[in-house]
Amino acid sequence: MLVDIVNGFLGSGKTTFIQNLVKKLVPLERIVILVNDFGEVGIDGALLAQDDLDVVELASGCICCSLAADLGRQLLDIATKVRPDRVIVEPTGVATIQGLLSVIGSLRLEKYIEAVKVILLIDAAEFKDFHAGYRTFVESQISLADIVIINKCDLVSAAEAREIRKTISTVNRRATVVETTFGQVALEQMGAPPTPGDLPGGGGDECLRHHHHHHHEKRLPTYQSFSREYEGVFDLKSLQNYFQSLNSLPQGKVVRAKGIFRCPEGWYRIDFVPATGTKTIPVTYNFDNSKVLIIGLDLNHLPLAGNLEKCRVNPAGRTGV
Repeated sequence: MLVDIVNGFLGSGKTTFIQNLVKKLVPLERIVILVNDFGEVGIDGALLAQDDLDVVELASGCICCSLAADLGRQLLDIATKVRPDRVIVEPTGVATIQGLLSVIGSLRLEKYIEAVKVILLIDAAEFKDFHAGYRTFVESQISLADIVIINKCDLVSAAEAREIRKTISTVNRRATVVETTFGQVALEQMGAPPTPGDLPGGGGDECLRHHHHHHHEKRLPTYQSFSREYEGVFDLKSLQNYFQSLNSLPQGKVVRAKGIFRCPEGWYRIDFVPATGTKTIPVTYNFDNSKVLIIGLDLNHLPLAGNLEKCRVNPAGRTGV
């Protein structure tokens, strides 16, 4: 089987990209998706599962640290029992590619894995500031990627997109670079598969050893999460206002927020990224419960929970608790 690691910082568009990619691949291959969401509540896995895909969730923790053993068990189980053509791994937005390659290389699954391809998504609107703040982390991720997708190019100028491409090429000349919007990439843009036996792809012996230095802990802040699951119905306009105000004190510094909610008008997916604000997307399928995941620094759970409760619709049809 082939293994595609789809990485990218929080809010870069990994799940949307995977949804688009799988629609193109499903007629050709059997696919299993391994999802590692940041908090206790799995938003990405729930969204992908609604597309009738085989999804395995590794909720909470880092896929290249505390969940390494679970990842190994799941990959071995998938390889021996499901036997798919391809496994797509979506780690959290703070996992390091090097850590993931080390884990996969240490599992001794060469018998089952033909090749590993690393796909890195970059949020064009966030890249300049993120690269300036976490240069070592960002360039380490780029250096190990086989394909770098510059997503959300509609939010930057052509000159800014060229600068991003220039930075990528300086760090990693062998990577295929694709500019796109809304995570749309044609299969022919994905390039040739890695050479069979490259386990992990392009990483060499250095990536086959499991390092106990967790680089994301050194180079990125220690992010916290607020996650909840709710029954009942929410007011859509109140939710949009709630998400849009997430950067205001005393709630803490929010770097990413997402949720799926039952509203009187139907189910909605709401995403928040500081640089681009709030995006509301209606979804055509139903979930068991509403879910929310908020990631950031110095999060204050009390106002986060209390203000979200005010968005709920009570039996009389009014918002508030």
